[in-house]
Parts: sequence; structure tokens; C-alpha cells
Amino acid sequence: MFDRPISTFMNRQALSGDADTSLKEVVRRMAAELQSAFVVCEQGTPVGVITERDIVALLSRIIAGADHSETRAGDIMTSPVHTLVESAPMGEVVRVMRERGFRRVPIVDDKNQLSGILNITELQSATNAALEERGRDLEAAVFARTAELEAANAKLERLTRQDSLTGLLNRRAMCERIEELHAIARRHGNPYSAAMIDIDHFKLYNDAQGHPAGDHVIREMASAFRDAIRASDSVYRYGGEEFLILMPETDAHGAGLVTERIRATAEARAIEHPASATHRHVTVSLGFTEVTDRETAQKLTWQDVVARADQALYRSKQKGRNRASLWTHTDE
Repeated sequence: MFDRPISTFMNRQALSGDADTSLKEVVRRMAAELQSAFVVCEQGTPVGVITERDIVALLSRIIAGADHSETRAGDIMTSPVHTLVESAPMGEVVRVMRERGFRRVPIVDDKNQLSGILNITELQSATNAALEERGRDLEAAVFARTAELEAANAKLERLTRQDSLTGLLNRRAMCERIEELHAIARRHGNPYSAAMIDIDHFKLYNDAQGHPAGDHVIREMASAFRDAIRASDSVYRYGGEEFLILMPETDAHGAGLVTERIRATAEARAIEHPASATHRHVTVSLGFTEVTDRETAQKLTWQDVVARADQALYRSKQKGRNRASLWTHTDE
């Protein structure tokens, strides 16, 4: 902040003259140009300075009758004079003025020629401007850092809710969403359905083809599920080769259409499954259930809903896999 050179804020209209300039001329020029100092120079180099304090000090003697008609600038100037080069930083001006009690300092160029003057009021204005600029820089830095932290936190939040293998939402995100849907059903009676999915004979495939191939199948099935669901639905990796679909504002009929589309889309990927005892390709089994009204939602917990979908899934497996089954009371 205090690295700014003096040349960027000093007053270049310094009032100056040689030592023979009459006191009357000095006062006249100071009054006419509203300057508080007169710099006395020899061949352009400052050798002394006359300030308004010096003029006021003479005023009492003039009032008392002292004759100063022959007084010259060199007779009353303060000398030697302290100068600073215009390339010096603001911090140096602050230090000199504070340590020596100066209210102004003549400024010279690199050849020691007078190039301006710096008053304490100009220094204060420059300091205030520098502080404001520094404040804006800090504010911008804080804003940028806050944005970075928010982005990092958002990314971390996504990672805590995302399955690393498939990119799907994970079980934690599923719990949050189904809890929300169930609460809405309890308050307002809005229906929703849930479907549990399992990759058929996945352990046999994994054991025969190896874990990398098994991971590939899980990713392919996750992609198929994303392709098959509606924009309002959401798919989650429940664990291992199991997945769960949540379908808001959907009854059993609508859920049946969605689950059949999921089953068909998965089978259409045509991934060979030589170890399967039931089908040539990798297939999936599904079980789904519905929450249709407020009364049903109030009797059940969302965990009960997931359990019902899982029971219906078990029935699909019993019936030969590669199918979707709706939960009924016979599944209890």
C-alpha cells in the first residue's frame, strides 16, 4: 500500500524563487497562488523554505514598526531544507513527516532539481485513497476466497452424496430424498413410488470375468438406468449391485411403466453373461411399491417403503429374474 512513488500524488505547482526574492514578493505570490510554502532555490536546487509560520512570525515585528522592506527570501528561509526524490515511496514521506514534524516537504527529481512539493493534506488524501484501494483489494480477495471455499464445499458436498464408481447419487442422498418425499406424502397425500433393482447373477459374473469387468457392468447398468428414467425420477446406488429408483407423483401404474423401461434398457445393452443360469445377457430384476395417499404414508416409515420394494424384488428373483414385480400384501 505504501509503495506508491511520491510522483503519483505530489503537487507539481511548487512556488519557488531565488534567495534575492523580496519578502513582499514572497507574500504576494503565496497569497495570490494560495500556497503555504515558498521554496528558495539556487539554480533549481532547493536550499531553503519559507512557510506561512515564518510569515506569521514576522507579522508581530512588522506591526511593531520593524522595517522589512529590504528583507529577502534568503534572510528568513529555513535552511538547510530536507527534500525527497519523487521516486521515493509513500512510506518514506510518512516516516519523514512523522519523525521531523514536517507539514510539507520539497520534492526533487533525480538531478536534485525542484519538481514539486508535498503537503500533509495531500499526503493524507493519498493515504486515504491507498487505504480505500487496499480495502477494495482485500474485499475482492475475500470475495474470491469465499467463492473458492463455497465451490470447494459444494464439490465436497457433491462428493459425499455421489457414488465414485458410477457417478450416481449414493445411499446417503437416497435417504435424504425419500425422507423428503415421504414427509410430503404424510402432510399432503402426494403419491410416490420406489423401485429396488438388482443385477441378476452378478456374483457369478464377477467371479468369472473379474472385478474390473464387474465394475464395467455396474457402470453400464447405471448408465442404462439414467437413460430409462424420467426427468423427475432419481436413481441411486444402494450398495454393491443394488440400485434404487425414486419416482415422485407416481402411482403403481406409472411405476410399472418406468420399471419395465429400465428392465428393457438394461437388457438391450447386450452384455454377454456366460455364467448366467437364466439369460444370455446381463439382466436386472426389479421390485417396486407405491405410496398413494396420506393414510398409507402415516402408517409407514420410509424404511418400510424400501423394505416393501426389496420384498417385491425378491419375488422377481423367485419367478426367474429379468422382470419387475409390484409389492402386494402376499410379500409380507
